[in-house]
Amino acid sequence: MDDMEWKKAFRVNRVAIVTGIANPNAVADCLFSSGIFTDVMRDAVQQEPETDCKSRLILDILDKRGSRSVKCLYTAFLQTSNGDLADLLEPYAKNIESTENLNDPKAWPPAIDEQAAMTKHRVFKIKDKESPLLHDYSKIDVYKMHGEKRGKVFMINNTFSHTKHPETQKREGTSVDVQNLTELFQQLHFEVVLKTDLNAEEMVKCLEKERDSITDWNKIECVVLILMSHGKGEYIFGDDNIPVKLTDITAVFDSYHCKGLDEKPRLVFVQACREVETPGEQLSKVCLKMEKQKLQSHTPGGQDQVDAEPSKDEQISQVKHPAADFLIVYATPAGTLSSSSIDTGSWFLNAVVWTFKYHAKHEELHHLLLRVNRLVAKGKDPDVLVVGKKLTVSEVKSNLRKKFYFFPGVYGDSPHLFKD
Repeated sequence: MDDMEWKKAFRVNRVAIVTGIANPNAVADCLFSSGIFTDVMRDAVQQEPETDCKSRLILDILDKRGSRSVKCLYTAFLQTSNGDLADLLEPYAKNIESTENLNDPKAWPPAIDEQAAMTKHRVFKIKDKESPLLHDYSKIDVYKMHGEKRGKVFMINNTFSHTKHPETQKREGTSVDVQNLTELFQQLHFEVVLKTDLNAEEMVKCLEKERDSITDWNKIECVVLILMSHGKGEYIFGDDNIPVKLTDITAVFDSYHCKGLDEKPRLVFVQACREVETPGEQLSKVCLKMEKQKLQSHTPGGQDQVDAEPSKDEQISQVKHPAADFLIVYATPAGTLSSSSIDTGSWFLNAVVWTFKYHAKHEELHHLLLRVNRLVAKGKDPDVLVVGKKLTVSEVKSNLRKKFYFFPGVYGDSPHLFKD
């Protein structure tokens, strides 16, 4: 939808909206909740003494906030008992939504021709530096993401191609995920580090080595960890069929063991089954036993200082939980299996690629993951006997403390790029 078309929704219906809103303060609150209004914009509306002036100001602000403002106002009208006004905007809101979903596949997993078309597309990038989306970038509730290289993606892919355990199945289609994810995150301005077929001990040790090799943490705004393997419950299997508890892996990058990532986002994507242990099976007794990890902190000169354990004073002064600023996304909920396709890769990671490629330029991470879940949830397996049966959904565990935007195509110090 072009600019003239979405703005037409406000222009054609301006008189009706200005004279028809009975509760503009409530509408402004809803627009603030949806993220299209900042707190300053909401307060400006609510401080206007006259109802008509409030309504005009709402429209004047939204006219500069992009096509999403039509959908937000439509939703606000529905939530504030302005049904007649919502009816006026409904055709425009639906048109915008259909345009936004234009690149979504018809079914999941996608058809081969649709998948081929997607892989040819590059990540959609922000071209308008005055975009309304960017106005919140310099706010304290948004993670800083503006470097030419945002950070690193550590990808561990255990294929079990050479496993000596006859009951362990080779992971088919995983090369598709590796290629698509590598291209995706490179286009999102990350350096991708791939490790293949690591045993349980190597999975943790290689991440510690990669972490300790980073000498300038000022250039790292974010770390992404992608784990692709067999799994069960809260355990991820090494290529030697020995399980490692996921928390032992993610602890490598928590704020307790990695001071360089303090206050910075860490995103974890887990492509593995999570079925429960079978009766009599106790994974915790056979899993890799991790030694107490050493706390690594980097001095300004780049030298490492290593302490076995922080002092009591350091423990008291630490006010944030070590797991703060983590977001972990699982391919499937606890107790269930994940699904994949030889031709298009895993349902979950392919949904991440589809969604981030087309929508990362204008949506916050949690909204992106709603789209991912919607794709995964509509997946159908032709081998399932129950026709139309929904097989799984992804699952998100978020300890992020701020909004996260990828801002593809945007570089530089935010105060110089974005206006409040």
